[in-house]
Amino acid sequence: MLTIKEKIEEIIAEYTDIPPTEFYQASSFAELNIDSLSVVEIIFDIEEAFDIKIPNEVDLEKKGFDCNSFVGVLAIVTALVESELHDD
Repeated sequence: MLTIKEKIEEIIAEYTDIPPTEFYQASSFAELNIDSLSVVEIIFDIEEAFDIKIPNEVDLEKKGFDCNSFVGVLAIVTALVESELHDD
């Protein structure tokens, strides 16, 4: 079974030729040559893969999250998955 990080890397890798080992170094998806439309598709793919709903960008920013980079999305998904697990 893939970890959260590995699954997100796998999803994002479908949208860029840059190797996943470089995802952490990029401060934005644009640095990974991923356009805004592809970011929306990535978010949908992640929501489906983890059976979660990622809040809108404004709500995320209010909580200190940023969905414009790999590190930001990893933090969001990890928080959502962990909260889902703790709700059981």
